[in-house]
Amino acid sequence: FSRKILSLAMAPLSLSSEFGYAVAVVGASYLANIYGAIKVVTARKKYDIKYPTLYSTGTTKNDEMYNCAQRAHQNTLEGLPVVNLMMLSSATVYPRAAALFGFTWVVGRFLYIRGYTEGGPEGRRIGGIVSHLGDFPLLITTFCAAWHLLRA
Repeated sequence: FSRKILSLAMAPLSLSSEFGYAVAVVGASYLANIYGAIKVVTARKKYDIKYPTLYSTGTTKNDEMYNCAQRAHQNTLEGLPVVNLMMLSSATVYPRAAALFGFTWVVGRFLYIRGYTEGGPEGRRIGGIVSHLGDFPLLITTFCAAWHLLRA
């Protein structure tokens, strides 16, 4: 009985200094998260929704508006990890493009949160569109970066 020991040799991955743009956008995405959290806390006070209630089960306009603020923040949190991961992955090969698309997503999130919390469900449209102008291209650049790295 003999054992073979596999040796995995990896080529070093060097990152351009422009990768820093994508890292900065990660920080900006956290600011969008904080903005959403502030909107929820403000709505909680304004509409008298007590902790630990996550979503109001009431049927008034105030209940709906509180739920819009909560949903805007939650929706942002749902996308934030994967968008940041796609952006950082893409930035290994396309740092400027990845940062630009990531920043577009962040701007979209600010618009989405503001629109949804102030205008209800219809108010989220513009922010949703802008967000997708960032996250859809990041999906494409993620696959392109993977292809590039695998062929290197």
